[in-house]
Amino acid sequence: MKMKRMYAIATFMFAMALAGSIIVWPYRGSFTGGLLFAAFEAALVGALADWFAVVALFRHPLGLKFIPHTAIIPNNRGRIIEGIVAIVEDDWLSLDFIRDKILDYQLIDGLASALETEEGRSSLNRLAQSLITNIIQDLNPEEVARFVHLMLADNLGEIKISPILVERLEDSVKNLYGDDLIRLFLDWGIAATKGDDFERIIKRTLKRAVADYSNSGNFFRRLGKGLGESLDIFNYDEAAGALSNRINHLLVEIKDPSNQYHIRIKTEMEKLQIADPDMASALLSEMLKKIVGTDAGVAATADFFAVLKVQLIAGANEELPLIRFLTNMAIEQINMVRCDEERKNSMESWIKTELVGLLDRYHMLIGHIVREKLQNLNDIGLVKSMEDKVGDDLQWIRINGTVIGALVGILQYLLLHLL
Repeated sequence: MKMKRMYAIATFMFAMALAGSIIVWPYRGSFTGGLLFAAFEAALVGALADWFAVVALFRHPLGLKFIPHTAIIPNNRGRIIEGIVAIVEDDWLSLDFIRDKILDYQLIDGLASALETEEGRSSLNRLAQSLITNIIQDLNPEEVARFVHLMLADNLGEIKISPILVERLEDSVKNLYGDDLIRLFLDWGIAATKGDDFERIIKRTLKRAVADYSNSGNFFRRLGKGLGESLDIFNYDEAAGALSNRINHLLVEIKDPSNQYHIRIKTEMEKLQIADPDMASALLSEMLKKIVGTDAGVAATADFFAVLKVQLIAGANEELPLIRFLTNMAIEQINMVRCDEERKNSMESWIKTELVGLLDRYHMLIGHIVREKLQNLNDIGLVKSMEDKVGDDLQWIRINGTVIGALVGILQYLLLHLL
């Protein structure tokens, strides 16, 4: 938009120079008329010359292809592209320049400072969620489970779950996934309380309870039990069906987060605390060693990743508690490293060494990217891209040429008539 405005101004000044030359032509014999004619004439020459020079950079002026050294940029496309690549690769983003910037920059302090702001935390959350979601979309839960168990099996002797990790997992499960965990167990319970198998269990339990009650009492209890069963007053099948349906219906109701039993379960769960994290970590480590490589362990791991995959994909546009927990833990670890000067220097040195190594190996990709981007443009696209970047300045050349031409014409006229 700005280039179009400057183009219009330059063209208007060219038209003014042409019109002025025509208007004052009859009066050029007088001193004033001659002065004005000299100014307009020189301005017209300057405007034409600079218009030609600007247009010749990008195309053939007036479509006249026989004029040499015009359409300079399209005709020298290859040399220009290689020149731009060389400038970017060797000057603007040279290997030494980027390496020095990496070595001079305080990575840990800079990262920690950026993550102290709400914008920095939000950016990290979005980045983590985007990366994890994109990665997990293409993962097959069964293949992931087999890979995890294969990796654990190779390091079976070194498996040890830290007590601190146990405490963190406990807090994250209670605070982030309390409702999800409750719903998970309730779903298992609802599935388990459906069907004939559960009714048979209820029926056996009722029969055992009635038998225990009658056997622990006097003659009249036993008589009442016998008469009730004989006269079908006690129908165990109907009682088991009604009781199993009621249990199943109650579990469905408890899934509602506003249900009083749901609230009570969550409150009690939040109060739970692992008494001995060291013992819990040892038990978990041993349990993990026992299930690594087993069919049940692989199946359970696959189910876990399947649930996680569904949750991450379904909540791709929402901030997930798991992502927030992971990013908060990462920020906490970065701040801990920042406060430990020895660890900070060691980690920063390692990171910079790795970055410099990657830079040495892949620096040429900068030139390849620039070259590929420019080569994807045809002549029209290349011209348009360059005009968009420098077109405003090129129109200023036309404007300056018109003004300077007028001033030179006035000066020349005065020198010839006054000296």
